[in-house]
Amino acid sequence: MSSFLIPDIGTIRAFLGQYSLHHDVEIEATYVARNHLTCRFHCTPPQSGRFLLVAVVAGARDRLNYSSLLVQHLAGRGLPVAPCVSSRQGDLIANYGDHPALLFQLPEGDTPSHQNLHVCQQIGAFLGKMHTNSSSFEPEYCNPRSLVWLNFAATELAPILSAGEESLLREQLARFKRTVETVPELPTGPLIGSIFADQLFFKDGQLAAVTGFYFSCSDWWLLDVAQAVNEWCCNPHGELDKQLCHGLLNAYRAERPFTAAEGQYWQDILCFSATRFWVSRLLTSLSTEGDSSARKGDPEEYRQKLQRRLMSYYPLPL
Repeated sequence: MSSFLIPDIGTIRAFLGQYSLHHDVEIEATYVARNHLTCRFHCTPPQSGRFLLVAVVAGARDRLNYSSLLVQHLAGRGLPVAPCVSSRQGDLIANYGDHPALLFQLPEGDTPSHQNLHVCQQIGAFLGKMHTNSSSFEPEYCNPRSLVWLNFAATELAPILSAGEESLLREQLARFKRTVETVPELPTGPLIGSIFADQLFFKDGQLAAVTGFYFSCSDWWLLDVAQAVNEWCCNPHGELDKQLCHGLLNAYRAERPFTAAEGQYWQDILCFSATRFWVSRLLTSLSTEGDSSARKGDPEEYRQKLQRRLMSYYPLPL
């Protein structure tokens, strides 16, 4: 079971006691994973507004600090990111029970209900601008979802995997180990780490803000691109949609051209990204088994996407 307090009106009010915000709230959506929790809610007048609470395990406080600094950096360069809210003491990191947490103020607008070419183009352009504008961002935070993490996770998951699933996972770990050992010259810098529908807010057809930088870290920029493609450019069977891939990747390239090395390792990174989310969702399903109070991602979705990436992929536009 997850160690997080499941958000309800009482826990959110207690959390908001650290902020200069009205405490009458209505919860919109909650997501619980093994190492983080998110809750989107809105406050009623007089201090009305929509907010996102992100709480992480105690050992990830440094990651939240990195995330908050990155959000401030990007906002200062005019990118559409949801700002972090400071507590009454002027701190960006507060406490949600025993867990460090950030509070993001959300803009007016709606999350996309489905993937389409326009959404993919806006995501690609945002990522390209984010990476280009973060090249001077000096803080670093090592990727917590590295090969080391995947190896530990594979050992933990072995008892619940079928023989075929365990073989698939071990093959991908060996593949990524070979990739890492070649020390590829891939552009690196700050990552957002993931872009899912509930992190995007559109108003009048334009991207108004991106929020939820709780997977932020320093690593290959191509990992951000791969996650976005795997999440936003697939058909219901997990196969890549060429039109959506073209829209996202070319919008990104218009902001930051891909390198030849990125083209060489693109399929490896696509497969690694799909593996990473398959594994993390499996771990979450273990730690929250029997808990129906919050939404959780389906591991099967990303296992299927991984298998499709092994059969074919859409090349980077170099």
